Amino acid sequence: MKKVSVIIPCRNAVKWLPKCFLSLVSQTIGISDLELIFVDDASDDEGATWNMLLEFEAAYPESVMVIHLEENLRQGGARNVALNYAAGEYLAFVDADDFVAEDFLEKTYERAKAEDADIVQFEYFYYTDRLGAVPANRNVQNEIIRIRTPQERKAFLMSEKITYGCWNKLYRRELVQRAGVKYAEHVIYEEPLFVYPLLFYADTFAVTEEAFYFYRQNDGGTMRSDMKQAETLKMHMQVQLAVWNFMKCTPFFREYYEEIKLYFLHTYFYETLYFAKQREFTISWEQYSSMERTVLKEVPDCSESEYETVIPKQMELYRMAVTGMTEEKLRAWLEKI
Repeated sequence: MKKVSVIIPCRNAVKWLPKCFLSLVSQTIGISDLELIFVDDASDDEGATWNMLLEFEAAYPESVMVIHLEENLRQGGARNVALNYAAGEYLAFVDADDFVAEDFLEKTYERAKAEDADIVQFEYFYYTDRLGAVPANRNVQNEIIRIRTPQERKAFLMSEKITYGCWNKLYRRELVQRAGVKYAEHVIYEEPLFVYPLLFYADTFAVTEEAFYFYRQNDGGTMRSDMKQAETLKMHMQVQLAVWNFMKCTPFFREYYEEIKLYFLHTYFYETLYFAKQREFTISWEQYSSMERTVLKEVPDCSESEYETVIPKQMELYRMAVTGMTEEKLRAWLEKI
């Protein structure tokens, strides 16, 4: 069995793939201990991405697998396809335009084995061709989190020491199989549907302050059209509603209802409004009203929480939704966040 399977979704990625590929085949853990699964997510660059992947596979036939998709599933769907083939003891995810430090997999795998960790979370750099690598500076310390009781898990969930992104982690593959998690497909913000449920299935988390991942930033910025804004907000909400629906079907929903409820309310409702406000996206009253109806349907007790003293802004929003929000009240509330 390979020590680590690394899944790399690719679409029209010939500009970035050589750097990503070289950073993976040069890993100090040794290429013979790795399974690199590249998924061409229906690239439309006249075969350039696919032909480059075939060259990778020809160079390392024992360690590289390439998969071609006829339909564009976006990163989440491409990763899901690759998960059906992954056979390594642990899993890692790298995006085709990113790259990693040469000791990334050796150090994270050794940490996982030493602590018998289900998930290892590490730090990262932001990277642009203009500025190079810039540390994320998240003020993280090395830590081992072992969960033995429901009370410890509740405290852990509320601490949010584990982020909901997928690529800054190493995962025990058996854990992912047991949880039955998949990424959201055809959307952006696909990662929480994969990561969040794992926080209930895993019992040991290793957090390291060392940075191994170079996360490329888009110098060009994000499109700002009204259509793009609406699509971005809609996808964000879709994924968080999918997380809520997934968790309702797990054996954890009743015991950790208050924590799961707050996660959904925060990410689907509060965070969407906060996201729109911070990025100066336009959110219409109709959009808000649709969100509110979903919240009141799914979480009729949203105005009550045992954690209300630590989230006053959020609770103000949830209570206004129950007691009767108006467009004027919404605009006044948005001005305060």
